Parts: sequence; structure tokens; C-alpha cells
Amino acid sequence: MMIRTLNKHNPKYELDYSRSVDVYRNLHKNCYSIKQDGLVKAHAQKLSLEQCTFHVNKKGRDRVRKTKRKEVHAWVRGKLSTLTIPPLWYKQIFYNPYKTDHFMHRVETGAMSATLSPITKTESVSLIPEGIYKS
Repeated sequence: MMIRTLNKHNPKYELDYSRSVDVYRNLHKNCYSIKQDGLVKAHAQKLSLEQCTFHVNKKGRDRVRKTKRKEVHAWVRGKLSTLTIPPLWYKQIFYNPYKTDHFMHRVETGAMSATLSPITKTESVSLIPEGIYKS
């Protein structure tokens, strides 16, 4: 996990690893932005979180659908962890404001079938350039 802090010389930009952070995909910088205390404190290409919850701001989602303009309105909240590369058995989580109202994941319903189901929390996730994966 390589996290680049934004301002090493200002203590208000230090991450408190004992507290939760909010992470979202930064489309302009092609990385993940890490927020804590309402400030973007760092960026990372890969990171992992534990004790995760998934959040979608309904008004923000509706605005994106109406204006067709991207804005930050969905994020994952959790505590930073050391695991960064998801094992092969991890399941992908995704969110598309034009297709879904919530973060979604595949739920196996049989030997050759699966269905999409909303996800609100999970024990851990890995966020890598290819997407978000859960155990």
C-alpha cells in the first residue's frame, strides 16, 4: 500500500490510521482519494480497507443522472489495512450511477448462475486500478 500524503509539512493533513477514512475514485488524477475530517489527505493507486461500509448520496446520484456530469457522490468508508492485492477468489464490487442505485456485487445462486445484489458493508476490500474487490 503506497499512500501519498498531500502536505507532509502540515499536521492537519496527517492520516490517523486508528480512525476511519472515506475513499472514492478520483477520475481526474486516476487514483483513489482518501478523505478524513472532511479533507482529502492522500492519494493511492492501491489500498485496502477493513470494517467497510458503502455510501451513495442520493441527491448527488440524482444530479449526476440529470446533468450527465460526474461528481463525487459515492464512497467506501473503513479503516486502512495492509492487504492490497485481492486473491483470485475475491468478488468484484461496482457502482454505476446510470445503472444502479447502490454499490453491487455478484451473489452465486448455483453452479453456473449468479445475481447482482446491493452491498452495504463487508469485512474488507481491496481497491486497485481494476476496481474494488471483497473477500
